[in-house]
Amino acid sequence: MHVTNQMAFVGRRSMLLCISVFLFLSATDGNAKEVQLQPGESFREGDLTVTCRDDAAPASGTDAGLIRLKECQYWDDFKKTCLFEKTTFVYKNLRCVEECRHWDSFNNVCLYQTRCVFHPEQGSFVLTDCAEFDDFSNKCLKHNEKLIGGSGRKRR
Repeated sequence: MHVTNQMAFVGRRSMLLCISVFLFLSATDGNAKEVQLQPGESFREGDLTVTCRDDAAPASGTDAGLIRLKECQYWDDFKKTCLFEKTTFVYKNLRCVEECRHWDSFNNVCLYQTRCVFHPEQGSFVLTDCAEFDDFSNKCLKHNEKLIGGSGRKRR
């Protein structure tokens, strides 16, 4: 009985979290809207996509409490499609963004994207970025890792 009540609480918490995140993001552009999503459903408006994850399943411990928000970073006005989506990871008060840092506008491709690795046991992220990008070969020559959360020190 305790497990069932706990799962119901997690499900309600997940639903409220999805609605709250969506309302917060909608309110930032001055046109607040209310959309209620069921776990697993998505809502898309312009370059914003909000997906409600189903946290009612028992947490594996690998990403419990982690929220992923996707939005279009590069949009094709002619084809009306998203060319590249960036992902913002939110855990408690920490944020890590996977986004395109080097975009080839001629071929419409991302040449270098940042990466976030979540470490739930420490409640932190490691953000990998390119410290030195070679525009001729279109490759990252030197990577930089930054710890988000934890002690905040940089790792190389």
